[in-house]
Amino acid sequence: MAMIQMRVVFGAVLLAVCATSLEAAEPATGPGVAWSSNLKAAHGVAVRDNKPLLLVFGAEWCHFCTKLEQESLAHPTLARYINDTYVPVHLDYDKDERAREILKVERLPCTVLVTKDAEILDRFEGYLPPAELYRKLSAAKQVHLKLVEAGGTATVR
Repeated sequence: MAMIQMRVVFGAVLLAVCATSLEAAEPATGPGVAWSSNLKAAHGVAVRDNKPLLLVFGAEWCHFCTKLEQESLAHPTLARYINDTYVPVHLDYDKDERAREILKVERLPCTVLVTKDAEILDRFEGYLPPAELYRKLSAAKQVHLKLVEAGGTATVR
């Protein structure tokens, strides 16, 4: 998909999700990942802080979503890294239908890493143990840093 199309897609996701979401952008404090569920507000934080977004789709009924959240995303070191490096957004597969459709989420859990300008840094599905998840998040952050330095655009994966 061309970069302009991805920006249009992400913009459509923002508009669709924002129309129905009323929750605050700043996530709750405490241990673990400081999730937001408001994509528009989270995007505003990403723009303000020049951080990429970490979008994680999950569902209560999904075994591997629970496993990802309890084993990997709850890992204290990884949670700190995510909070420091990304604007984390947890989207519900069943409730956030428009975002799910636009981003073509078919398998859970699904993680999408995207810049504030709607450029896809990476996308992966399924459970990943903490070390592997960290490697993927770190690699995407390196791509993001290169983009910021070059003022360019990402290659869609």
